[in-house]
Amino acid sequence: MIAPRAAIFLVAGQGSRMGALTAHYPKCLLPVGQLAVLDTLLPQALKTGEREIVLVTGYQAEAVQAWLNRFYPDAGITLVHNADYAQDVNILSVEKGVNALRFPERGYSIIETDILIDPRAWPQIHHAESSSTSFWLTHGRYSAGLTGGIVEVVDDALTIDRISYQPLYDEAFEGWFKMVGMLSVAPDEVAADRRLRRQALKQGCNQYYMAPWMAHRQALPCVALDISRRFARAFNTSADYQHAVDDYKKLLSCTEELAHANRVC
Repeated sequence: MIAPRAAIFLVAGQGSRMGALTAHYPKCLLPVGQLAVLDTLLPQALKTGEREIVLVTGYQAEAVQAWLNRFYPDAGITLVHNADYAQDVNILSVEKGVNALRFPERGYSIIETDILIDPRAWPQIHHAESSSTSFWLTHGRYSAGLTGGIVEVVDDALTIDRISYQPLYDEAFEGWFKMVGMLSVAPDEVAADRRLRRQALKQGCNQYYMAPWMAHRQALPCVALDISRRFARAFNTSADYQHAVDDYKKLLSCTEELAHANRVC
């Protein structure tokens, strides 16, 4: 049986573009109905059994610690702190998270915590984690209204040929697959991922953790795991957050109504 990949949750960011919403809480603890954003993600990792789970804290680390103590006291979660979170984009947080693992050689999934994902997409994600392939989670296609981290695929297996970060719209990248907050590193890519990230960190931590994967495509083979048939939304501003939460709550309401209708039938 293949040992499960670890889960590394990035909860260090300040969320400075969120305005007053993150004055006292990190983005991962923003409310989604009666839950926090983190509560929509962390239990999904816990469902997969005995695997390592690490949270990398930074901004408002005490609030995250208190939340875990209150709601996940017996989950066996490891906390590691990134004291340089204000200067780091997220590559240093990833490095600290990987270094905190007891068994990094088993592979690990790096999960950002400013995303909301349809619960029905997680079985597909967990299935991919049990494979021998590294993958970037994707949802939708790059366009004027959907910019940021993107990948170009070259075949029906969604093999990734190029990775780029395009925060401003450029029609040359139209149609590339849009990343949505998760990289899963398979055991075969662990050594290269760690070596190349350390190499990149010599240039500083003001860069995304995708940087080694952008620059060293041959050393880090990977595919896109596309969940465009399900809801997934990242948020970086208060408006993005509110729209994402509203749509996520509508999704859950419709899903519950459908499940109820099926039970009645």
